[in-house]
Amino acid sequence: MYDLLDLLEDITRPAYDGPAPLGFTSRYFTPDELLAARTELARIRGEWSKDHPTFGTWMLGITTGWCDIAPGHRLCLLQTDLRCRCSFPYLAAEWEKIGPCSCVGDLLYQANCPDCRWHHIGSESDVVLAWHDHAWPGWRDLPVLPAKLRGQMGTRQMTPKLAAWLDANYPPEFRVDGAPIVTDRGGVAGRCVPGYSPFGGFDISADKITT
Repeated sequence: MYDLLDLLEDITRPAYDGPAPLGFTSRYFTPDELLAARTELARIRGEWSKDHPTFGTWMLGITTGWCDIAPGHRLCLLQTDLRCRCSFPYLAAEWEKIGPCSCVGDLLYQANCPDCRWHHIGSESDVVLAWHDHAWPGWRDLPVLPAKLRGQMGTRQMTPKLAAWLDANYPPEFRVDGAPIVTDRGGVAGRCVPGYSPFGGFDISADKITT
Protein backbone atom coordinates (compact mmCIF):
# COMPACT_ATOMS: atom_id res chain seq x y z
CA MET A 1 0.00 0.00 0.00
CA TYR A 2 2.75 2.45 0.91
CA ASP A 3 4.59 1.65 -2.32
CA LEU A 4 1.43 2.34 -4.30
CA LEU A 5 0.90 5.65 -2.50
CA ASP A 6 4.49 6.68 -3.26
CA LEU A 7 4.02 5.76 -6.90
CA LEU A 8 0.77 7.72 -7.07
CA GLU A 9 2.49 10.76 -5.59
CA ASP A 10 5.26 10.58 -8.21
CA ILE A 11 2.72 10.25 -11.03
CA THR A 12 0.58 13.17 -9.90
CA ARG A 13 3.41 15.55 -8.92
CA PRO A 14 3.96 18.31 -11.51
CA ALA A 15 7.00 17.72 -13.70
CA TYR A 16 10.08 19.79 -12.97
CA ASP A 17 10.30 22.66 -15.44
CA GLY A 18 13.02 24.79 -13.87
CA PRO A 19 15.71 26.29 -16.09
CA ALA A 20 18.73 24.95 -14.15
CA PRO A 21 19.83 21.39 -15.00
CA LEU A 22 19.56 18.58 -12.48
CA GLY A 23 23.31 18.25 -12.05
CA PHE A 24 26.52 20.26 -12.11
CA THR A 25 26.60 23.36 -14.29
CA SER A 26 28.99 26.26 -14.62
CA ARG A 27 26.50 28.34 -16.62
CA TYR A 28 24.77 31.27 -14.97
CA PHE A 29 21.52 30.68 -13.11
CA THR A 30 20.12 32.60 -10.19
CA PRO A 31 20.60 31.15 -6.71
CA ASP A 32 16.90 30.34 -6.49
CA GLU A 33 17.03 28.42 -9.79
CA LEU A 34 20.09 26.42 -8.71
CA LEU A 35 18.60 25.60 -5.31
CA ALA A 36 15.32 24.53 -6.93
CA ALA A 37 17.22 22.07 -9.14
CA ARG A 38 18.99 20.60 -6.11
CA THR A 39 15.71 20.22 -4.24
CA GLU A 40 14.09 18.48 -7.19
CA LEU A 41 17.01 16.09 -7.68
CA ALA A 42 16.92 15.22 -4.00
CA ARG A 43 13.18 14.52 -4.23
CA ILE A 44 13.63 12.26 -7.24
CA ARG A 45 16.52 10.22 -5.88
CA GLY A 46 16.20 10.50 -2.12
CA GLU A 47 18.38 13.01 -0.27
CA TRP A 48 20.22 10.55 1.93
CA SER A 49 20.71 7.58 -0.37
CA LYS A 50 24.19 6.13 -0.42
CA ASP A 51 24.95 7.15 -4.00
CA HIS A 52 24.89 10.88 -3.11
CA PRO A 53 22.01 11.88 -5.40
CA THR A 54 22.67 15.61 -5.23
CA PHE A 55 26.37 15.24 -6.12
CA GLY A 56 27.48 18.22 -8.20
CA THR A 57 24.45 20.42 -7.60
CA TRP A 58 24.82 23.84 -6.01
CA MET A 59 23.78 24.56 -2.43
CA LEU A 60 24.07 27.56 -0.14
CA GLY A 61 27.55 27.89 1.31
CA ILE A 62 27.64 26.18 4.69
CA THR A 63 29.37 29.10 6.41
CA THR A 64 28.11 31.93 4.20
CA GLY A 65 25.09 31.72 1.87
CA TRP A 66 23.38 35.08 1.46
CA CYS A 67 25.82 37.28 3.26
CA ASP A 68 26.48 40.74 1.92
CA ILE A 69 25.22 43.74 0.01
CA ALA A 70 26.76 46.62 -1.90
CA PRO A 71 25.15 49.56 -3.67
CA GLY A 72 23.22 47.91 -6.52
CA HIS A 73 24.59 44.42 -5.84
CA ARG A 74 23.95 41.36 -3.70
CA LEU A 75 26.10 38.34 -2.93
CA CYS A 76 25.03 34.75 -2.57
CA LEU A 77 27.88 32.32 -1.95
CA LEU A 78 27.12 28.79 -3.17
CA GLN A 79 29.18 25.62 -3.04
CA THR A 80 29.25 22.21 -4.67
CA ASP A 81 31.26 19.12 -3.78
CA LEU A 82 33.05 17.45 -6.70
CA ARG A 83 35.75 15.86 -4.59
CA CYS A 84 36.85 12.29 -5.07
CA ARG A 85 34.70 9.73 -3.26
CA CYS A 86 36.64 6.65 -4.39
CA SER A 87 39.05 6.72 -1.46
CA PHE A 88 36.39 6.79 1.23
CA PRO A 89 36.02 2.98 1.65
CA TYR A 90 39.75 2.29 1.54
CA LEU A 91 42.74 2.38 3.83
CA ALA A 92 45.77 4.33 2.61
CA ALA A 93 47.67 1.16 1.57
CA GLU A 94 44.65 -0.13 -0.35
CA TRP A 95 44.23 3.24 -2.06
CA GLU A 96 47.86 3.17 -3.27
CA LYS A 97 47.33 -0.24 -4.85
CA ILE A 98 44.18 0.89 -6.66
CA GLY A 99 45.93 3.87 -8.23
CA PRO A 100 44.59 7.26 -9.32
CA CYS A 101 40.90 7.63 -10.06
CA SER A 102 39.10 9.74 -12.65
CA CYS A 103 36.89 11.74 -10.29
CA VAL A 104 36.32 15.28 -11.44
CA GLY A 105 37.70 17.55 -8.82
CA ASP A 106 37.30 19.71 -5.84
CA LEU A 107 35.08 21.60 -3.47
CA LEU A 108 34.02 24.55 -5.61
CA TYR A 109 32.42 27.86 -4.67
CA GLN A 110 30.35 30.31 -6.66
CA ALA A 111 29.86 34.00 -5.97
CA ASN A 112 26.52 34.94 -7.50
CA CYS A 113 25.12 38.46 -7.97
CA PRO A 114 21.51 37.99 -9.13
CA ASP A 115 21.01 41.72 -9.66
CA CYS A 116 23.59 41.63 -12.48
CA ARG A 117 23.27 37.95 -13.47
CA TRP A 118 27.01 37.75 -12.75
CA HIS A 119 28.89 34.84 -11.22
CA HIS A 120 32.41 33.56 -10.62
CA ILE A 121 33.49 29.98 -9.78
CA GLY A 122 36.67 28.94 -7.96
CA SER A 123 37.98 28.56 -4.43
CA GLU A 124 36.17 30.35 -1.60
CA SER A 125 38.76 33.13 -1.45
CA ASP A 126 38.87 33.50 -5.24
CA VAL A 127 35.14 34.05 -5.60
CA VAL A 128 34.90 36.45 -2.64
CA LEU A 129 37.70 38.60 -4.05
CA ALA A 130 36.16 38.47 -7.53
CA TRP A 131 32.80 39.63 -6.16
CA HIS A 132 34.47 42.56 -4.42
CA ASP A 133 36.11 43.50 -7.73
CA HIS A 134 32.62 43.38 -9.24
CA ALA A 135 30.66 45.17 -6.51
CA TRP A 136 33.25 47.33 -4.69
CA PRO A 137 35.65 48.64 -7.37
CA GLY A 138 38.67 50.27 -5.76
CA TRP A 139 38.65 48.09 -2.66
CA ARG A 140 42.12 46.71 -3.46
CA ASP A 141 43.55 50.21 -2.96
CA LEU A 142 42.25 50.50 0.60
CA PRO A 143 44.90 51.05 3.28
CA VAL A 144 45.62 47.97 5.38
CA LEU A 145 44.25 48.15 8.90
CA PRO A 146 47.25 47.70 11.25
CA ALA A 147 47.42 44.51 13.28
CA LYS A 148 47.51 46.50 16.52
CA LEU A 149 43.99 47.78 15.83
CA ARG A 150 42.54 44.43 14.79
CA GLY A 151 45.02 41.83 15.95
CA GLN A 152 44.46 38.28 14.77
CA MET A 153 40.71 38.62 14.19
CA GLY A 154 39.82 40.62 17.28
CA THR A 155 36.49 42.33 17.93
CA ARG A 156 34.24 43.25 15.03
CA GLN A 157 32.81 46.15 17.01
CA MET A 158 33.52 49.75 15.99
CA THR A 159 35.78 50.88 18.81
CA PRO A 160 36.70 54.58 19.15
CA LYS A 161 40.30 53.93 18.01
CA LEU A 162 39.11 51.87 15.04
CA ALA A 163 36.54 54.51 14.05
CA ALA A 164 39.17 57.24 14.21
CA TRP A 165 41.59 55.26 12.04
CA LEU A 166 38.93 54.42 9.45
CA ASP A 167 37.70 58.03 9.31
CA ALA A 168 41.26 59.18 8.68
CA ASN A 169 42.21 56.54 6.12
CA TYR A 170 39.14 55.13 4.33
CA PRO A 171 37.23 57.19 1.73
CA PRO A 172 33.56 57.96 2.46
CA GLU A 173 32.28 55.40 -0.09
CA PHE A 174 33.98 52.66 1.95
CA ARG A 175 32.53 53.80 5.28
CA VAL A 176 28.98 52.66 4.53
CA ASP A 177 26.87 49.64 5.38
CA GLY A 178 28.25 46.47 3.82
CA ALA A 179 31.70 47.87 3.06
CA PRO A 180 34.75 45.62 3.47
CA ILE A 181 37.96 46.30 5.33
CA VAL A 182 41.46 44.99 4.58
CA THR A 183 43.44 43.89 7.62
CA ASP A 184 46.92 42.84 8.62
CA ARG A 185 46.47 39.43 10.26
CA GLY A 186 50.12 38.82 10.95
CA GLY A 187 50.26 35.96 8.46
CA VAL A 188 47.56 33.85 10.13
CA ALA A 189 43.77 33.48 9.85
CA GLY A 190 43.70 34.21 6.13
CA ARG A 191 40.03 33.45 5.37
CA CYS A 192 37.81 36.24 4.01
CA VAL A 193 35.34 36.50 6.88
CA PRO A 194 31.77 37.69 6.16
CA GLY A 195 30.25 40.21 8.54
CA TYR A 196 33.52 40.87 10.36
CA SER A 197 34.01 44.37 9.03
CA PRO A 198 32.62 46.92 11.51
CA PHE A 199 30.51 48.11 8.56
CA GLY A 200 28.99 44.63 8.20
CA GLY A 201 30.96 43.55 5.14
CA PHE A 202 33.91 41.21 4.72
CA ASP A 203 37.15 41.39 6.65
CA ILE A 204 39.77 40.52 4.01
CA SER A 205 43.30 39.56 4.93
CA ALA A 206 45.96 41.70 3.23
CA ASP A 207 47.78 38.44 2.44
CA LYS A 208 44.98 37.49 0.03
CA ILE A 209 45.76 40.53 -2.11
CA THR A 210 49.52 40.07 -2.26
CA THR A 211 49.68 36.29 -2.83
